[in-house]
Amino acid sequence: MRIVQMVDLSQELYHNCPVLPDFEPPKLDYLLVGARDGWTLERITMNLHSGTHMDAPAHLGDFALTLDRIPVERFQGKALYIPLSHKRQGEPIAADDLQPYTDRMDDETVVLLYTGWGEKRGWSKEWVYGSPYLSNDAARLLVSRGIRGVGIDHFSIGGTGEENEETHRILLGAPVWVAEGLQLNEPALLEGDWHVMAMPVKIRDSSGAPARVVAFRTEG
Repeated sequence: MRIVQMVDLSQELYHNCPVLPDFEPPKLDYLLVGARDGWTLERITMNLHSGTHMDAPAHLGDFALTLDRIPVERFQGKALYIPLSHKRQGEPIAADDLQPYTDRMDDETVVLLYTGWGEKRGWSKEWVYGSPYLSNDAARLLVSRGIRGVGIDHFSIGGTGEENEETHRILLGAPVWVAEGLQLNEPALLEGDWHVMAMPVKIRDSSGAPARVVAFRTEG
């Protein structure tokens, strides 16, 4: 078996890149500069839920499971790409939107919710506050199908409105890991069988961590 195609689903992390509006954006400093010092060495200061990242159940204080304690084999699975770019600004992703795909959901499935908001990433009110989001009922549907993980192309799978906390609670309490801040505008994901691997930085007792998330197809 060999990999025949690989797609990076991660967003770039950089100085002052867009993040949740309640927190300071990442700060990148150069401690050493190659032309001057002979070495280049950077330092980044940020919260662990910046850029492309993953949430553990411990992200909500009443769940104890931290990201470093989830077995590493759980961070991969069969990709189920769901195109939702027709959703309007601020519109919830409803259970009815996901129902046609439920026969492809099981314990090995990683659901990828493509809203188109990854391409809008920037410091705008539309991107920060206007994304489509996973509703509570849709989150319950995913949990009822026993999926392994779910990702979305915005910094919060539950948006920024009143359903956000409960959507997180439903998923993370299952527990279903959540990947946020993805880049999913890849038409190739609509065809063929894809596999997803989401590898968070291994940080002790972490509620979340930056991650590199990729999808790939194999043959043979």
